[in-house]
Amino acid sequence: MKNINIIKVFILLCTVSLFVSCDEGGDPDPGGTNVEAIAGDWWVIALEPDGVTPAYGGDYVQFSTYNTAANDNGFWLDDNDNWMEIKAKASLNADGMTFSSEPNTLELYTDETVTVTNGMITKNSYTTTSNTTVDEISFEAEFSWDPGTVYKFVGHKRTGFLEDENPNY
Repeated sequence: MKNINIIKVFILLCTVSLFVSCDEGGDPDPGGTNVEAIAGDWWVIALEPDGVTPAYGGDYVQFSTYNTAANDNGFWLDDNDNWMEIKAKASLNADGMTFSSEPNTLELYTDETVTVTNGMITKNSYTTTSNTTVDEISFEAEFSWDPGTVYKFVGHKRTGFLEDENPNY
């Protein structure tokens, strides 16, 4: 008889905890970040100051843009430790599509500095090999390891489709 009472109490506790633990408690929508419109992965190439010649014979590499922990208008501009080695904070301007960094911003891969200027994202302005329309990105950067040389970076949003991966234009 004692075992039956223990089983009844156990079932009652499980039932009560089931109802209590399923309460959503408030707004379940976590929202987004301040830079979600420009966040994502990009295929970007660094060009010499002439805007035509690939810098150091480079090719397209995958860049990422993502929010900072502060979730303000700042974001990380990151080439994922590729050959150009740029991981620095930049800030979106009020229009939400242009950006720049502070002069001599710390670059985290090399512990040098970089100044990002003339950053721009244009919505739905590039058509990839898979015939997908995506955003374009462009900006200029001057690195402390090559002072006086302003490199131009251009590229487009990554689709993830196989035919668009690793572009070699």
